[in-house]
Amino acid sequence: MAAETIRKFPREERQLFFDDADIASIDGLQRRMHRPEKKGAVIRTDPYMAARAQQDGGPAYRPQTRTAPVWDPEAGLWKFWTIGAKMDADKGRSSYHESRDGLHWYQPNVGQLEYEGSRDNNHVAIPIDDTSTSEVLGVVYDADDPDPARRFKAISFTMVPDHAIFFGVSPDGVTWRRHDAPAILSGDEPNFSFDAADRRFIATVKVRGPHGRSHALTTSEDFERWSEPQLVFHADDEDQELARAVIARRLADPALQQTLINHPDEHSVDVYNFSVSRYESRYIGFASMFHHVGRNPTGRNHDGFHHVQLASSRDMYTWLRQGERQAFIDSSPLGGGAYDTLQMLGPSSPVVRGDELWFYYTGVKFRWPPPNWDQDHAAICLATLRRDGFVSLDAADGAGSVVTEPFLWEGERLFINAVADEGEISVEVLDADSRTVPGFGREEAHAVTDDGVRQAVAWQSRGQLPDRAGGPIRLRFNLNGARLYSYWFE
Repeated sequence: MAAETIRKFPREERQLFFDDADIASIDGLQRRMHRPEKKGAVIRTDPYMAARAQQDGGPAYRPQTRTAPVWDPEAGLWKFWTIGAKMDADKGRSSYHESRDGLHWYQPNVGQLEYEGSRDNNHVAIPIDDTSTSEVLGVVYDADDPDPARRFKAISFTMVPDHAIFFGVSPDGVTWRRHDAPAILSGDEPNFSFDAADRRFIATVKVRGPHGRSHALTTSEDFERWSEPQLVFHADDEDQELARAVIARRLADPALQQTLINHPDEHSVDVYNFSVSRYESRYIGFASMFHHVGRNPTGRNHDGFHHVQLASSRDMYTWLRQGERQAFIDSSPLGGGAYDTLQMLGPSSPVVRGDELWFYYTGVKFRWPPPNWDQDHAAICLATLRRDGFVSLDAADGAGSVVTEPFLWEGERLFINAVADEGEISVEVLDADSRTVPGFGREEAHAVTDDGVRQAVAWQSRGQLPDRAGGPIRLRFNLNGARLYSYWFE
């Protein structure tokens, strides 16, 4: 086998089962996507702003987010930026929040911008010029930037003179200045992330595609020069066929929030928002799929609803939809107090919290206000998932196995994330030609029989893998009534 076909797995980088790229064979196992568990709202409409809007007869601005919280190691705090938390007349700024635990968020007075004659508020913004500011949208923390004044990096969006994203930098996430990298043309739904492993900044910009809203990718290695945006994700003909069935089921379900408009000849779907981020050995994408049910009488936009799909990629340019394009995060039913009953904007990226992944996303109760609507109609919501828990290989109905392609590795021990408390998993080590490495066969393997996100694999009296000087190896995972999420080396 040619050397260039052998992959090398870095130490502690978890290998997941989104696709068959590193798999030689699967027998008796099924790939399954798992949905996160919703925890409810963590940031709601400011009560003062809602009361003011109710008094004035206008809408309260609804809190939304296009970023994930960022951990500031120097401050020992989670920092978070939301948009739309103020009156309609007060655009061009964001609300800044802090938290110790990621659940309970407070709004510190940061004294940055004047509002109603006072600077006692939590408003922050990126300057566009000497007279105007713009919202802080996506934020990342770059711990390795030698300039402390640039550790926090952000994108923003402006419609003047062109629809485009531009950039900001900050020492603390509160005080921002505009970064002089050239602006990039975009629609109004950009996303931003940082691949710390490869030191690559990633942005998606909204463009027109074959079926409406679509998204292009641009990257930078220095936060100065960005690649030409390239279309990477859009709805296709299969999406349109599925959308008609999804819309029909929803409109027939009284447990779900209904739209105000329904024009069957206009039923379709496009990609309202698409975020890209690095997760372990893959890139993941959250696609907020907007299902059109009919144009608003004003002609300005469509009524409709969202769900969030999960996609994965090895290179960020070719994407595989997970779960056969079913919803990763779907609408909540009525009657439970949820906010994500009609509209939702998917997470920017997952936040690793111990043994879990936390997803912060926007939930909105309606798109066009119904009669007697509630000012408290939008929130930042939280959902959680087992770490690495996006996709598993399952042998729930019996036994099965998966064999990897040959690989090189860094580390001495093998770990797996698996559910085996009602079954077992054993691991064999094979050479590149699929022959059992002496001492690492199925007979010598200690079966894993627990449910845990970090379980060590061992063989009789040895816990370490074979000497790496022996060259590439394969792994055969034997599952019996068990579920496997990931494996890695330490």
